[in-house]
Amino acid sequence: MSVVATKVYDAANRLMDNDRRKAGPAHAGHAFAFVAWIAFIVPYAEAQTSTYSAEPCRLLKDMVNDNWSVLVSQPGNYCFAQDLHQSWPLFRLPHQPVPMGPLLNINSNNVIIDLKNHKLTARGPEDRGEGVWHGSTYSRPSPRITIKNGFIATSTLPTVFLTYRWNNENHRFGDRQYKIALSNGDLSQYRPTEFILENLTLEADNHVIVMQGMNNIIRNCKIVGGNGTVNIYGPNLIFENNEIILKAKDTAAANGEAPVALYLEDSADSVVRNNHITVKGNAANVSAVALKNSPNVILTGNTVSGTKDLYKLLDADSTVKASENKLN
Repeated sequence: MSVVATKVYDAANRLMDNDRRKAGPAHAGHAFAFVAWIAFIVPYAEAQTSTYSAEPCRLLKDMVNDNWSVLVSQPGNYCFAQDLHQSWPLFRLPHQPVPMGPLLNINSNNVIIDLKNHKLTARGPEDRGEGVWHGSTYSRPSPRITIKNGFIATSTLPTVFLTYRWNNENHRFGDRQYKIALSNGDLSQYRPTEFILENLTLEADNHVIVMQGMNNIIRNCKIVGGNGTVNIYGPNLIFENNEIILKAKDTAAANGEAPVALYLEDSADSVVRNNHITVKGNAANVSAVALKNSPNVILTGNTVSGTKDLYKLLDADSTVKASENKLN
């Protein structure tokens, strides 16, 4: 029992003793009822205090595979205590095990992860070396995940994959764990996910961010990647104060991926503001921002270099309100 609870119980017992001496057993019953009420309310108050107090962060370390990966499976505040690095061995024995888990696997909701300026890198052959992975489903939605303050890099696989998928019908990012949901234009299927990425440097050879959900935020990040660098599916995104560097290739040389820095689909009522987008390379038909089924998107205060167009509408359902943007 806490000190506060002990003092309250002692005071209540003294009150009951005094009432018993002064007014007899009948009045003492009222004091007993008061003590019973205290017995109920004090633990409840203590529980509420614990729930709303600032939770110290739990340290994240790989205790099994030598700085290879970590798993988050419970809600809470977490802080990285080490760098993580995955690399494919130059010479692999026939029976030599090589762990294949993501650098950071999140299997929970209500998670805040502070990288504490640590570096997470995964360099492997094709279809190896996963970054951050989280995939909610219709039966297990897992909203409210924040990742901040650090460096994450992969090779061919996405650096950050955060999705809520109610089906697995969109295979744009692969046929395995990188399936996402296909909305067929129905925005009502989305649910609030509240993913937040902030103060991160994110790098990959191809896709860097794949995010599907609603009410998400990406801010103060440096994002370096290939065709389809950032891919957002879902309404009410805030994308602000970021730097994107697109290392563009022709579509044929990028497995059919168009040279787009920021791709928005189903992203109604989103805000893209105060970002710097730089296109490098000589690819044809480059887009800084491409929109599909994304009405009422605000583009303001953005600076774009290396391409002549700020945005491209891919269908008649997408609309943009553009102001104070600059093309260099």
